[in-house]
Amino acid sequence: MVKTIAIIMDKGVPSKEIKEDTTVNIFRIEDDKVFSYESIKLDNNSNDHFSSLLKLKEISLIYIDTITNELKYILSKLGIGIKCKDEWDNDKFISQFVFS
Repeated sequence: MVKTIAIIMDKGVPSKEIKEDTTVNIFRIEDDKVFSYESIKLDNNSNDHFSSLLKLKEISLIYIDTITNELKYILSKLGIGIKCKDEWDNDKFISQFVFS
């Protein structure tokens, strides 16, 4: 089964908000192995633009430091899972990355 996961970054660390120049790192995973990677810099920080991008790229789960309630609601309506930094303990995927 193919999963598409995004890590939302700002200047090399997990992002605390969605803003212009936020980086969306997209990983396509099959059998626990990454077979595709793409990095996109946002040029628009609106929740609609961001959620549309995630839907277009078929993202099923995002990792982000924190998220607003409004964006959390929008993404949940689209069926996109969210893992904030306080939920990352023992997470097999995100533990492969080291953030300073």
